[in-house]
Amino acid sequence: MIQEFLRTVPLFHELDDEELTQVLLVALVKRYVAGAPILQEDQPGGQLHVIREGQVRISKTVPGLGEEALTILGPGEFFGEVEFFDGSPASAHAIAHTDCEMLQIPHEEMRTLLKSHPELAVRFFWAFGRTLATRLRETNQRMGSLLAISRSF
Repeated sequence: MIQEFLRTVPLFHELDDEELTQVLLVALVKRYVAGAPILQEDQPGGQLHVIREGQVRISKTVPGLGEEALTILGPGEFFGEVEFFDGSPASAHAIAHTDCEMLQIPHEEMRTLLKSHPELAVRFFWAFGRTLATRLRETNQRMGSLLAISRSF
């Protein structure tokens, strides 16, 4: 059951049954085969993607090198959050690394839901913030490592 799955996702962990139902009313379930593009860098995204099964590779195109993987996300993880906040095109590619299934939550529908349910919004944004803080901390550690390596050359 999808609602049971959402209870395991940190982003939705603190929502009650009614709030989870509200999220599911605006979500779509999509399946992708391995290698299928989900998001293209610099193209409109418009959806928050929550991985239910499988893995998704997040990558950037590096001139002269091609696709460079940034990370591989698995069940319970999400992407599309940058576009959720700033409305810009996708900041990276998202490619089905394996066959996968995910919930896609359109940004506009989620914004409308959050505006009309303030308690849901508070719990959702706290969970969102914790996840983004963790990702930023990991990125800072990677950047520190890259700088340390570059100084040795």
